[in-house]
Amino acid sequence: MSSSPDIIKDAASALEQVSDGGITVMQGWYDKDIKDCHVTLWDLGESENNFSDNEAEGVTLSVQVTIFSQEDEVELAHEIKSLMKEGGFEFEGRNGDDAEPEDGIYMKAQRFSKYYESEEE
Repeated sequence: MSSSPDIIKDAASALEQVSDGGITVMQGWYDKDIKDCHVTLWDLGESENNFSDNEAEGVTLSVQVTIFSQEDEVELAHEIKSLMKEGGFEFEGRNGDDAEPEDGIYMKAQRFSKYYESEEE
């Protein structure tokens, strides 16, 4: 590949509508200094796919998109899932959520993947 795919950049682009709506979308993890709802993007790694002559024809990258909020953000989770799918991502699943979190912070984590074809050199 002449330029490596950037799963974080692509996920942030897919979620531009969320950030334009005033919700922070950022790479990393929970930030206790952000009191408002925020969405984090975490790179989960990659796997090579579709081998031909011992060379991978592409790579699948995975990302976790997590909502941190003082409220249970069910509608936002649905919106994120829809936007990510529109952005070419496959929904891989989500983590079970705490009905009543002990620390008062709700966490909704969803995992997505995206396939990138290798470019001919």
